[in-house]
Amino acid sequence: MTRKVVRAAITSTIQIVLVQGLVWAQTGSISSMEQQVLDSITSQSVEGHLEFLASDALGGRNTPSPGLDLAALYIATQFKRIGLESAGNDGFFQTTEWEIGVTERERTTRTGERRVMRSRRPVPVGTSENVEGDPFTLKNVIGLLPGSDPVLRDTYILVTAHYDHVGIRSGSFPDSISNGANDNGSGTVGVIELAAALSHLKPQPKRSILFIALFGEEKGLLGAREFAENPVVPLVKIVAVINMEMIGRTDGDGGDQSNRASFTGMNFSSMTQSFVEAGELLDMEVHRHPEFSDPYFSRSDNIAFASKGVVAHTICVLYQYDDYHQVGDNWDKIDYPNMTRTIKLLALGLIRLANDDQEPRWNEDNPDAERYLQAWKILHGLG
Repeated sequence: MTRKVVRAAITSTIQIVLVQGLVWAQTGSISSMEQQVLDSITSQSVEGHLEFLASDALGGRNTPSPGLDLAALYIATQFKRIGLESAGNDGFFQTTEWEIGVTERERTTRTGERRVMRSRRPVPVGTSENVEGDPFTLKNVIGLLPGSDPVLRDTYILVTAHYDHVGIRSGSFPDSISNGANDNGSGTVGVIELAAALSHLKPQPKRSILFIALFGEEKGLLGAREFAENPVVPLVKIVAVINMEMIGRTDGDGGDQSNRASFTGMNFSSMTQSFVEAGELLDMEVHRHPEFSDPYFSRSDNIAFASKGVVAHTICVLYQYDDYHQVGDNWDKIDYPNMTRTIKLLALGLIRLANDDQEPRWNEDNPDAERYLQAWKILHGLG
């Protein structure tokens, strides 16, 4: 046997052992490789990213704004540093041209007076007859971690969060900037940290993972809808979407929410089970909020994908808190140790999900998931 053949045999054996280690870890314990991934996620790194993204320098990351563009550049730079592959139509950016469309409608005031109200919102170029100002570019930021399995690498899991917020509030004093630390600087940092952590895995997970920071959620899920209509990979190849919203604060929803996280539409699909099991290993509860879980399913970016049939949920720590969309949502109110634990929970669940040969499915026994199940069947040519 030649040295070349021996080296190839040794390399193959090592890869088999490593993959078996990942599979073994799914039986109820955390493998040493998984633990290394979890240990790489630190509160110092989480706080460092969020302190910048939620700083006054970004002006509340309104859509559109220079601060939003600066945030996109920062995220793309982090993806490049981590070593992800660019997956947009312009490097790490999926760029599209937009303009401000103006609509008018009559409204009756409380005094009975009729007034014409004007509303302004971003619309794709050429879709509105009444526009204001010059066109501008909006950007989803997309990085790819290729899968290691020769077959499953052609299927994808999306890890997403919107990186915009509501900008500057007129009339507020002395602070007028809505920095959006929790909503949704926290989710954006989660995307960066998960990308960095999972990039350490050798071999990489079986399925490919796309890490995506989405624009314009606050203006109508604009970035998510843009991706769902013009995906960089076939929608039929996307097996799951994990979207993050408001994972940084624990002071709301009727009390301290430490060591807890909740998925929207918790029982709509089998996807959430991977994270329930990860939570059990990390002493964190992944629960279905009895009041908010189902109604909030359609109120974040996951719905743009679920409506196409892709299994997609949003995870959050809080659904409601006092500073929501207000100038008080600042980085110094974040519970960084708990946010770090939440990202670790997501990392562990994501590893398990990306290495599972079985794709998650919509729950056929839940009538609230029926519309998404039917969309899945149409997407896969079964409708």
